[in-house]
Amino acid sequence: MTLRKRCQQFLAGMTYDRNAADLEAFVISELGRAADTKLESTVPLCLYFGSEKDREEFVAAVHEAKPGMIAKRWPR
Repeated sequence: MTLRKRCQQFLAGMTYDRNAADLEAFVISELGRAADTKLESTVPLCLYFGSEKDREEFVAAVHEAKPGMIAKRWPR
């Protein structure tokens, strides 16, 4: 499914109880997915870290447990 279609589905399903934070999180995850065609059928997970060191340690631990996972660095 294309980014445009996923956006259409998300917006069609929006109700008044959804807020701007939901929309922002959706856009961030979809932009990350759109960065690489290998991610087309994947489910996103966006994480935030207190420091670059924390982030690198987490990525290393995940890659050790799940060697095939893809990590994308999102610009600050």
